Amino acid sequence: MDIGIWMAAATLEHKLEAQYEPNPEQTWNFSRWPTRLSGDEKNRLFVAVNGKWRGYFVLQDEVLFNPRDSARYTLIFDTRTWTPIPPTPVRRFRGFTYKVPDAP
Repeated sequence: MDIGIWMAAATLEHKLEAQYEPNPEQTWNFSRWPTRLSGDEKNRLFVAVNGKWRGYFVLQDEVLFNPRDSARYTLIFDTRTWTPIPPTPVRRFRGFTYKVPDAP
């Protein structure tokens, strides 16, 4: 399943720089669980920046959970899986969305 998030340009740049670090894994926190994520298929985290979808990361199978944190769920992705897509317009949204562009 694919989900999409809105990210600041500087945040995406920081995440992409991690590709060249010894540990290329990064995270994204959620206050509620994206129920459509599946353990049976590849899950992707699409990223929108400045009103356009820019690409996606492939999510790791593992998820972190902390019931004492307001952002209880943490998704993990390897920044080396970044796949740019043609910039596609999107309206600003909060949290996450399942309405992401088609991508290979």
